[in-house]
Amino acid sequence: MTTVICPYCFARGSASRLRYRCLMTRTGLRGGHQPCAPQRDDTWAEFKGAGVAPQARMRGPVFDVRRGLGLGGDRAPCPHCGVLTPTRVCVSCHSDLPSDYCRQDSRIIALVGAKATGKSTYVTVLVNELRHRVGSSYRAALAAMGEDTQRRDKEMAADLYDRLHLPGATPPAALGFNDPLLYRLSLPSQGRFGDGTRHTALVFFDAAGEDLGDTAAMDRYTDYLAAADGIILLVDPLQLPSVREQLPPGDGPPLPPVEASPQQIASDIAGQLRGHGRRAARGKAATPLAVALTKTDMIRPLLSAQSPLLRNARHERGAYDEAGRIAVHEEVRSLLDGWDGGELHRRLDRDFADVSFFGLSALGAPPPATAPSDVPKSGPQPVRVEDPLLWLLTRRGLLPVRKPGKSKSMSKSKGGGA
Repeated sequence: MTTVICPYCFARGSASRLRYRCLMTRTGLRGGHQPCAPQRDDTWAEFKGAGVAPQARMRGPVFDVRRGLGLGGDRAPCPHCGVLTPTRVCVSCHSDLPSDYCRQDSRIIALVGAKATGKSTYVTVLVNELRHRVGSSYRAALAAMGEDTQRRDKEMAADLYDRLHLPGATPPAALGFNDPLLYRLSLPSQGRFGDGTRHTALVFFDAAGEDLGDTAAMDRYTDYLAAADGIILLVDPLQLPSVREQLPPGDGPPLPPVEASPQQIASDIAGQLRGHGRRAARGKAATPLAVALTKTDMIRPLLSAQSPLLRNARHERGAYDEAGRIAVHEEVRSLLDGWDGGELHRRLDRDFADVSFFGLSALGAPPPATAPSDVPKSGPQPVRVEDPLLWLLTRRGLLPVRKPGKSKSMSKSKGGGA
């Protein structure tokens, strides 16, 4: 029996219990019948928040289907008009679910970080890399699921790659709950009956930076964090006082304002996880945490010429390079130890049982000094943006891993940070 986690309210339940929503069209099994009229969906409106307009509450009727009455595989006929609909609906919040989301395992990836860490830019570039350079190495395919994600996916890519403009800030929770981005990741798999394909739903949820510095707002994301299979914490080194002091003056874009400290964000996340039973030994949070320094292009003066942060990872023979990950982990840990007295590193070590450090640049170069909201004219030239996600996928056995000192790939990774 397939278990589905709603990517909106994160309720967990059987796929067979999901409801359906009528399409309200004329074509159906009962041809001459009038299409269904919209009905108030207060369950959905209350979940979305007070900002939902009265007319937006009127949506296609929600209905249940008895077992054996569904037709066409993932479709079911409306009991009133007979129209077949593929639109599944969460029992708890009445959010519409793409039909293909309900057919495979899901991996919820929480993307968190203070304001101005570049979360929206990061996920746009990550998706592009998974579809091209990285996807080619792993023989993987990535597809947006559902009309909302497909629309936003196109808009984000057009802004960043065509118009060379950075995305705007994520709206805070006070302006409404932010919808996740849903993707289907297809990877090759090997089984007893030959090679096949394994599909996994990836759910990216972007919490606004303002919310991470506000305890009341963080409470709204508690269920999301508790349901996450892995968390990517983006840390902007330009917001660390010691880094700002060490950087030489130049003609680059202005430094961002100092927002909520990554130490406090990490502590709040760990507290939320422990409160929901996501505990490991000695009271540490059990959810794997990938901590990624962003904008490494801006701290090149602080890196050696041999730093692994300056070049992309190797994905030879479609396997994750564990030795390369360890090299990056140790490099970033060394940097953190030297910045602000190593406070962030010590906090993470105390609060999380499974943590690894990464460094990445979504653009490959700073924005123009005269246009800090624009992408460099050469377009994004990312470095290591895929590393945190690939590591989290190895924690769930979804990618083969090339262990240090071994020529053969292994199917799973069980090691810790380093």
